[in-house]
Amino acid sequence: MPSPRPDEIPALVEGLLRGQSRALARLITAVEDDPEGALEVVARLPPRPAGHVLGVTGPPGAGKSTLVDRVVAAERAKGHRVAVLLVDPSSPFTGGAVLADRIRMQHHTADPGVFIRSLGSRGHGGGLTAGTAEVVALALAAGYPRVVLETVGVGQTELEVMELADTVAVIAVPGAGDSIQAMKAGLMEIGHLFVVNKADRPGADRLVAELREMIAEGSPPARIVAGGWRVPVIAVSALQGTGLAELDAAVDAHRSLRLAHPRPPVAPRRQVERLVIRAVARRVAASLRASLGPGGAREALGAGLDSGAVPPAEAARVLLADADLLAAWARAGRGEAREGP
Repeated sequence: MPSPRPDEIPALVEGLLRGQSRALARLITAVEDDPEGALEVVARLPPRPAGHVLGVTGPPGAGKSTLVDRVVAAERAKGHRVAVLLVDPSSPFTGGAVLADRIRMQHHTADPGVFIRSLGSRGHGGGLTAGTAEVVALALAAGYPRVVLETVGVGQTELEVMELADTVAVIAVPGAGDSIQAMKAGLMEIGHLFVVNKADRPGADRLVAELREMIAEGSPPARIVAGGWRVPVIAVSALQGTGLAELDAAVDAHRSLRLAHPRPPVAPRRQVERLVIRAVARRVAASLRASLGPGGAREALGAGLDSGAVPPAEAARVLLADADLLAAWARAGRGEAREGP
């Protein structure tokens, strides 16, 4: 889907606020393709409407997508519109998402009450994408009261989801070796509930017991236990359909708790800071590539990097000391990669 032109944005935002899924899809493309354009899009959105964001995270192979599929079915049975955002690994050729997760949810694509979008991680760490926060804001503004956000599946580094999700479900599976020890480093600190998926496998009961013991012995952060929340561990088999009712009840319970004890509002500066930094970084990166390339102001330095004659640290020092080149990068037009003087 082509990125919309700047003059199309106002009409697309109007369509978004009327709940048009095509407008949502095109604005997501705009946000992903153009961080500076994202600033303009987000500035046109009203304050965040009421809604609930469920983050689903955990190691690769934990069955996150199958579980998300069941969660979506449960929400649709209640009559809720659902936006599903699946962060996938990026293609090394196009930069777009590898659509494995979306393929697994194909039977929802004909449902007008479900919006599914795969987002390419494009090398961004933290399990999400650089523009996920803006995409979530768009989905809520489009009138989806339930947003399910599945991270890319890279293990304990997937901590950014706690900044966006009202409820974080951490998925684990039996037979994963030392995965519980690895989870201590990060994922154990962000989960509002833990789900042992594929609970029909041997070792599931032991894993449930280990997780409950770790939670009982640890001290969950205040943001997790706000309102007196006690972190549950739920055994589920997404394929066999067992434990799903308990999971649904736990998500509903935490959603209700969030309504009674909402998170402190994020300062406006923090909300836009990421957007601004991303927009500046993208412009500078594009201009940097042009400057180091053939015909660029620093073509010789680029050649030195290619040959190995110039160490990367030395190249960075030279570039950052070049005030004229930095000024040229700042003047470069949006989406352009102009050279320095």
